[in-house]
Amino acid sequence: MTPTQIFVEEKLQQLLKRTKSDLTAIGVLDRATRKLHWYPVYGSVSNRTQRIRQQINHGLTGEVLRTGSFLQSRAAKHEIFDLGESIMLTEKLLHVAVWPITLEQHQINGAILIGKRYEGNYDAQQVEAGAKVVHELSDYCAQYIDNNHY
Repeated sequence: MTPTQIFVEEKLQQLLKRTKSDLTAIGVLDRATRKLHWYPVYGSVSNRTQRIRQQINHGLTGEVLRTGSFLQSRAAKHEIFDLGESIMLTEKLLHVAVWPITLEQHQINGAILIGKRYEGNYDAQQVEAGAKVVHELSDYCAQYIDNNHY
């Protein structure tokens, strides 16, 4: 494992703890297929999560990729399917927050997602802690993505 991979994985675990989330993941955009691939994922309960290939215009993540800004969404159990966010369905998440990963020349190449399996918002301190970790990760994500050939 490279130092960059170790750093990214430590930061994702830190994000999981700081935001009291059940799951954290990096979604990497594959421009050839126009799909998002979730890897790495921490707190996963399903071995299917890393195999998800989500269309980049679907769900909350798709909105984040289009707008380039942070968003969060909460859903009741019966509303999850309507959101179109594959990782929410697979991991049974009721609340997610997503930040864009902006790399060179302000190009969005992916997203960082945190999620909870119980109802409840992320408060301002958790969002701020998440934003701080995302900012720290932004410089390393390009190297991580390149090293993993995404």
